[in-house]
Amino acid sequence: MLSSAHGVCSGMHRRPLFAAAVAALLAQSALPAPAQTSAPTIDDAVAAIRAYAPIALAEQGAPGMSVTITDTGHTIAVITAGFADVASQTPVTENTRFPIGSISKSMTALALLRLHDRGLVDLNAPVTTYLPWWKLGGATKPILVHELLSHTAGVPDDFTYAATGFALAALRGAPQLFPAGTAWSYSNDGYATVGEIVAARSGSSWQDAIERSVFAPLGMNASSAVFTPALMSDVATGYLIRDTDVALPTHPALMPAQKIDFVDAAGSVISTPHDMAAYVRFYLNGGKADDGTQLLAPATFAAMTNADSLANGKPAGAARPELDEWPEFYTQYGFGLGIFHTNGDHLIGHTGGISGYTACMQANLTRGFGVIAMSNLVEAPLHPCQIVKYAMAVLRAQRLGEPLPKPPEGPPIPAPVVKNADYTGTYQGRDRAVVVSEEGGRLVLADGGKNYQLQPNGDDLFWTDDPALPVYFVAFGRNGKGAVDSFTSGSRFFAGAQYAGPKHWASPPGSERLAGRYEGWIWGSPLVVRIVVVKGQLTVDGIQPLVAKGGVFRLGHSTVRFDTPAAGKMQRMWIDGGDLYRVELP
Repeated sequence: MLSSAHGVCSGMHRRPLFAAAVAALLAQSALPAPAQTSAPTIDDAVAAIRAYAPIALAEQGAPGMSVTITDTGHTIAVITAGFADVASQTPVTENTRFPIGSISKSMTALALLRLHDRGLVDLNAPVTTYLPWWKLGGATKPILVHELLSHTAGVPDDFTYAATGFALAALRGAPQLFPAGTAWSYSNDGYATVGEIVAARSGSSWQDAIERSVFAPLGMNASSAVFTPALMSDVATGYLIRDTDVALPTHPALMPAQKIDFVDAAGSVISTPHDMAAYVRFYLNGGKADDGTQLLAPATFAAMTNADSLANGKPAGAARPELDEWPEFYTQYGFGLGIFHTNGDHLIGHTGGISGYTACMQANLTRGFGVIAMSNLVEAPLHPCQIVKYAMAVLRAQRLGEPLPKPPEGPPIPAPVVKNADYTGTYQGRDRAVVVSEEGGRLVLADGGKNYQLQPNGDDLFWTDDPALPVYFVAFGRNGKGAVDSFTSGSRFFAGAQYAGPKHWASPPGSERLAGRYEGWIWGSPLVVRIVVVKGQLTVDGIQPLVAKGGVFRLGHSTVRFDTPAAGKMQRMWIDGGDLYRVELP
């Protein structure tokens, strides 16, 4: 079930029950750092981060995670929490391997920039100089290599979720999001293209180039560039949300992710805490390996770790927050890296998410330290950024001899502020009435003589365990004066006492051909959506409106189309390159 108009990978903050149990167990030994009577030491800083780790794990809702702290010279600490595998109760260790998702993009950028330093790639050359067969549909001027590196080329994120070769060929039929160099939009397909340039100019596969030009010189001997079942045999078990076809409560059940074959320059690297510490030190040391080898020319390193420029001279970066838990991420972007300038410090970082796993990395180039956290939960709902953010603040304070900051209070994404009185009252549906009331500071829904939970899940959006409303969120509506006057659950409509509008609506023409349940797999994760008519409007999952435009539909910033009619119904739904197929289930 989709939960955000921004795409198939976004979702609300949820904390599985077992994560809270893990946190309680670990917290028994996670005592707060002692009060500081003098300048804090690095041991004090590590103790504070270690004490927060089980709390951060519970807030993210992941089974396990590792947090690695390094300075310019060595790995200071590897903090582990929770389980690499829940069923066997195998703990995460400092050698546990995790996929790092889109942090891989920075490695792909590094491989290409090393080719640039050898004179094999011109960053200002058109992509077709190195890939004559490559084309982006609708582009009216050449797309330059550096524009791919900084996500300023206007390439769609994932025009198709097929393997790289087909996906890049399919870009010939993709729309360009904007003229190259005029805006910023994150693109996996753009980085898959960078990987193809790396392969073409190095005379080898992308994965061989990564192993030869990144892993080997940095001593990352336990890292892999690709997924295969064999290579994943010693990787932490990844976890997905189990029930993807219904609205989810605060504590959804999880299931192990499938071990898949996966190769993609945008996100298929697997690594360990110690290997990633060596990778972070590369940045802290100005483009040098631990043995002092200069892997990038200083000017090239500077270009990588500073924001690229748009055609108007402004820095490349997202116009709106990309991550709810850390809005500053990606407001500026270099080559494979988010760029931060905070309190006079220059920082770089990236996040990653792939089926069953997430990661978060940041390095302070001014102060000489960095943190990488890796966990085994699917990207939605959260990356493990909260502990990275806290650790970076603690380490900076320690370097400056200042008191260490207190840990964050509460989850990184606050729960919606709910005024219970707004929702209480009787709501009349077509076949029955239900009553919403407040009990013990919480909202409950009385239906058929029993009370059920109403858990807030967004603005005017609630999950309920009422078996008569088993699939969709309860979505309250407001009148012109801002008062709650009704709610819907899928196509079902319930009117409150203040409701004065129509209670019956005509369905849009042709909606009977589109409505229904569609399923598919995207990056190894199951996805189920339902097209349902709500108050005369086609929606996804009863919440997000589908707006017809030019023969397709808009879903927020995404494009949706339907095709392959049979038996009077469309059999395929396409969302930004992801194919979902009709399944005759409720």
